[in-house]
Amino acid sequence: MSAPTTPVVELRDIQLSFDTKTVLNGVSLAVEPQDRLVILGQSGSGKSTILRLILGILPPTEGSVFFKQFEVSRLARRKLQKIRTQIGMVYQYSALLSSRNVRDNVALPLEELTRKTPAEIDKTVDEKLELVGMNGVKNQMPSELSGGMRKRVSLARALVMDPELILFDEPSAGLDPVISSVIDKLIISLTEQSKVTSVIVTHEMDSAFRIGTKMAMLYQGKIIEMGSTEEFKNSKHSVVRQFLSGSTEGPILEGSQDAIAT
Repeated sequence: MSAPTTPVVELRDIQLSFDTKTVLNGVSLAVEPQDRLVILGQSGSGKSTILRLILGILPPTEGSVFFKQFEVSRLARRKLQKIRTQIGMVYQYSALLSSRNVRDNVALPLEELTRKTPAEIDKTVDEKLELVGMNGVKNQMPSELSGGMRKRVSLARALVMDPELILFDEPSAGLDPVISSVIDKLIISLTEQSKVTSVIVTHEMDSAFRIGTKMAMLYQGKIIEMGSTEEFKNSKHSVVRQFLSGSTEGPILEGSQDAIAT
């Protein structure tokens, strides 16, 4: 019998409030090694907030966030910075620096967080750009790239430190359906090839079911269901079923200001 694995990420009874507004209300979840966990939920439900908690950018009001055996919110600044070198982040709209070319954008974490020589940095940048099929655009500026190309460069930057965990915030935002499929397949192949664990925030259902190995649904500050993609497809939970179908009939809009008067 194999020994139980330590989750790469674990949230334990997380409460998060801003003034009088409660964003997360008792969120618990565990992400096992090499999982691709997709977090679903309405806009503004706190999905991206979970990513910021994992990175230690936000401290929880109550509860604990762990990256492997480390409690993120209790780490000293220097230790937290070291932990962040093991976590890659792909932002919603790529977040490339407009004043730096592709090479310099991808090299930035290596320049800031390692003691690699310029030659070593160039070698690593070339390797990661080749992985995402972008080795021919090293000297181009972000403004010269399409949305899909910018997303690929952002993914190369997330991979440049050889992280154990990658966080994706709406990876297909702003992309057409065909390019979204291309990016989804690239995420799957790279995470499998690198044996990396990932947490993906999205409300794009096609993308979620393509990428995910597991899913969690965030609703009214709580994780109301977590399981495999197949379990979600067959869910009996009324909120999950309505969210997946996109129906206007169901508990999500009942009593909501977004409900359309008839």
